[in-house]
Amino acid sequence: MERRVLWLAVRIVDYANRERPSGDALKVGGHQASSASMVTLMTALWLADLDARDRVSVKPHASPVLHALEYLLGRLDRSYLTRLRDFGGLQSYPSRTKDPYPVDYSTGSVGLGSAAPLLGALADRYVETHFGSSTGGRYISLLGDAELDEGNLWEAVAEPLTRSLGNALWIVDLNRQSLDRVIPGIRAAELESHFRSSGWDVIELKYGRRLRGAFTEPGGELLRRRIDEMPNEAYQALYGATDED
Repeated sequence: MERRVLWLAVRIVDYANRERPSGDALKVGGHQASSASMVTLMTALWLADLDARDRVSVKPHASPVLHALEYLLGRLDRSYLTRLRDFGGLQSYPSRTKDPYPVDYSTGSVGLGSAAPLLGALADRYVETHFGSSTGGRYISLLGDAELDEGNLWEAVAEPLTRSLGNALWIVDLNRQSLDRVIPGIRAAELESHFRSSGWDVIELKYGRRLRGAFTEPGGELLRRRIDEMPNEAYQALYGATDED
């Protein structure tokens, strides 16, 4: 299923830019790499973990993944798949008012949508404390590392009232890619330090199933060390490497 989500998300962007009839030669855009880095996580959440009580803020550039999942779950008509960034079609960023299926949070204004679930979690906690009622759901933000350059997010993180919340979760996609720059490797340690100093619990998930399996093979420890020490530019170049390289 994960591969189907990846293929469909990439295809939505590809069709809009290369095949859909257009009166000019302008590309409509779309973020295939930023989507690809979220496919595993979002597939697991949408198909195996979330329930109707949960509310999720999806990072702006992962909207094609959200569109693909909503279609595969039967909540989006197939006719919309060819209408990314078309008038009345699928939005380039998740939108509560413009997308043709229910969206929990609009995230086009970078930094605002990611902070919104914290406010929802606070409101839920207030209602539970004062009126004895709660949704019982979780408030989840899926955000990119470059999004953490927005100052309002750190204001939300540092807010003392958020430290005791047990119904809020932020998942940071540390893919190190930004329209403005390549996020430096040291930034990962800085982000972790910022969250911990604000009283947040931090869990680092760095390696996927295949790499963890490779680490158990002969020479696995050397492979781990090589990846850990590899500059980001060299690591990204591996995606285009061939057997001859």
